[in-house]
Amino acid sequence: MLAFTPPRVHAGSPVVLGPTEPVVALTALQSGVGGLTVEAACSDAVGDLRLACAYRLVGARPSLVAHSREIPVAGLHARRPVIVSSRERFEQLVVDLRQVRSLERLVVLAYSESGAALDWGGTLVVHGFGGLRVEAPLRHGRSAGVLVALSVLRVGGELVLRAEDELVEGTLRDACTAHGFDEITWVDTRTPLV
Repeated sequence: MLAFTPPRVHAGSPVVLGPTEPVVALTALQSGVGGLTVEAACSDAVGDLRLACAYRLVGARPSLVAHSREIPVAGLHARRPVIVSSRERFEQLVVDLRQVRSLERLVVLAYSESGAALDWGGTLVVHGFGGLRVEAPLRHGRSAGVLVALSVLRVGGELVLRAEDELVEGTLRDACTAHGFDEITWVDTRTPLV
């Protein structure tokens, strides 16, 4: 149980997470119906921004999903993934909420595929059931590294979203290790062994 009660997201009322109010909780219905989509709404001026997701599923070792790293799905059963990473108009991650009981926690990571400095801007937008919309602005000056943008934690039957907004100097491996995913094994500093 949480030591405090974070504000709830109300359908049809977008929430913008920031330094003064970085946490929101979804209702049990919002946490268990359909999919939770996280996308990076950024212009090309930002650079080659990509998304990855470090995650821990119940009873499994943590790992990483990243479309650009050719690891597009996560889950205990490949035919029914818990998390899917893809690129449509924007980079996006989709969590299958029918399997929310399999998810312990995840963090959304934003980074440059080429390793270049990014002109951080845009917004991480989370969409869900019944008009759910949560935004986390990506506000940093031009810099390299990995932005730990958002964390999602399952507490009971509900999901809690937190804008982390922490720029980690280094690689995907460094960012994962800094946020408690140190059990992931790696082929190199950007590619996990799956």
